Amino acid sequence: MPKQLVILVHGMGTHPKGNMLKEFRKALADRATGFGISDQTFLDKVDYQEFNYSEYFDVIRKQFAENAQARRKGFAYLAGSGFEEKLLSQLTSFESNFGKDEFFYTHWLDVILYSTMYFGEKVRLDFIHYFEKLHQKYGHQNVHIMCHSLGTAVVHDALAKYYRTDSNPFDDIPDLRTGNFNIASLWTFANVSRMVNLLNGLTDPMHSTVVTGNDGCTSNFVNIRHKYDPFTWFKTYDREMDDCETLENKVFKKANTHDFYEYVTEPTVARAILNFIYEKTVTKAQFEKGMTDYKSGSLNQEVKELKDLVDAAAKDISISSVKAAIAQFKMIQKKIDELSHDA
Repeated sequence: MPKQLVILVHGMGTHPKGNMLKEFRKALADRATGFGISDQTFLDKVDYQEFNYSEYFDVIRKQFAENAQARRKGFAYLAGSGFEEKLLSQLTSFESNFGKDEFFYTHWLDVILYSTMYFGEKVRLDFIHYFEKLHQKYGHQNVHIMCHSLGTAVVHDALAKYYRTDSNPFDDIPDLRTGNFNIASLWTFANVSRMVNLLNGLTDPMHSTVVTGNDGCTSNFVNIRHKYDPFTWFKTYDREMDDCETLENKVFKKANTHDFYEYVTEPTVARAILNFIYEKTVTKAQFEKGMTDYKSGSLNQEVKELKDLVDAAAKDISISSVKAAIAQFKMIQKKIDELSHDA
């Protein structure tokens, strides 16, 4: 009998192969310890696979940083929804210090690269090919997908192409019919699929086949966000569907609220994963112990200034002005770096 399979898809930035899996297992192990669960052999009862597109983007980022002509040509592949010319103009104005702007270079550039039809399509097709082999091997009902940040857009856009309501098993199109091959669960951490959809103009995440039930691709959907994660402000993912749960965290364990490890190790999230995928019950007493342990190391008082900054910025930040958005993000990132250094 096939084992349960967890497929992990990383977010923006550079990710050495296998690193996301290490973070995921460590987060669950650490939280299980916080719950008072000493026997953690259950982690080995599930198989893991990691879809990594980081090396592909690393090469492109290097070319863009060193070559303005390659940068202009790459940005020209952007295909968005109504503001391509304005967006392209703003992006190509980052000329003189493009490679020196580390925050833009390591975070936003991946979003922009993926949002081009040229670079993004390769990533989507690679994921579909990867997913197709795995669900055939394990059986779709044994597959769980965990995706973070930009990975939520990759997974959404790929599955929206692969699962079709009008799929025909007798044609030559490599796809699956909605409702017939639903995976066991989809977990999105810091879901940016709606924001990225503004740039690439692909299927709207609010109306796509990436939904639970007969018209979708998954039996269960869990969406996890942190109130003070600025990457989730633009077009916050809030689609309503059956067998779906949204978990929101407001506790600061570290200044970088976008961190995948921190998302997974939050007690409510970890308990849901342990229960659903690993069939590991966390008792009320264990959960309360874990929550006390979790909150004891929080930075809530220390990050009040950051909270105030985030609350103020979230009210008027707009994706239509890339420069303004990046300026706001950089200001917040500077404060995060200061707090992280002091911690």
